[in-house]
Amino acid sequence: MKNLFLAALIVGNVTGGAALADDAETEAALTELADTFARGFYARDPEMVLSTVHPELSKIGVTENYWGTDIQIIEQLPPGTLQVLGSVYNYNHRLDPVTSTVGVNFFESTESMGLLRLTADQDWYDYFLGTHINGEWVFINCAYGGYSLIDNPNREADMALIDDVVSGYAAGWDAGEYAPVIAAMYPDADRRHVVRGGRREYLQPETLEMIEIELEERGVAEQASTVTVFEATQRTGAARIDAADRTEWVLLTKLNDRWQIVNSYWEPRLG
Repeated sequence: MKNLFLAALIVGNVTGGAALADDAETEAALTELADTFARGFYARDPEMVLSTVHPELSKIGVTENYWGTDIQIIEQLPPGTLQVLGSVYNYNHRLDPVTSTVGVNFFESTESMGLLRLTADQDWYDYFLGTHINGEWVFINCAYGGYSLIDNPNREADMALIDDVVSGYAAGWDAGEYAPVIAAMYPDADRRHVVRGGRREYLQPETLEMIEIELEERGVAEQASTVTVFEATQRTGAARIDAADRTEWVLLTKLNDRWQIVNSYWEPRLG
């Protein structure tokens, strides 16, 4: 199964945007995770699914036409929900655990993280961000959608809108201003990083209060951030911020015609 999957793997930027140097070991590790994650759903094996994700996974999508109101709402699938979903998904056996395909395209990867798109046959897609914690690779952030939403006839326009949103967010951090940062984020967005260097590593989530305090304390950055937008489906976008103090990867969702950051992950910039 694994060899068949790896033979079909497409590695490299989906969009050809400016990228950090790709890391083959990271991509191999996260490719295996992606394969296990998807095939866990195909096999209705929730333990396979959960073996790939962090206990605080942020997996977010959109529920269309909520209660017939034509309003879209955010759907959150934490590990507890995935445990239930993993046992009932594919109830009609339309997806064969062996022959159904798993596609993986990397936006970019480093020695400590990878940003990718998983395509689960022709059922759904996930934009995943994975990193290693205490020596183990796990997925920590995800934004997803139905397979029919991948092809985007308004891709260029949506990428420009994403650039505006992420640039406004980045400019707020550069200026130490809370309002533009929060304006770009979904109210329950997950911003996090891994605390490294101690005996044990852990995922640190940041509340809105923590973000506000950090912005007040940091002041104005000496160097303006730059933004790279990787891709936009009809519902999901991915981008990177290169700031003076950090590199931050953001996933966005288009909710009621508005792009918002739903989760992000950052690492300090060394040197």
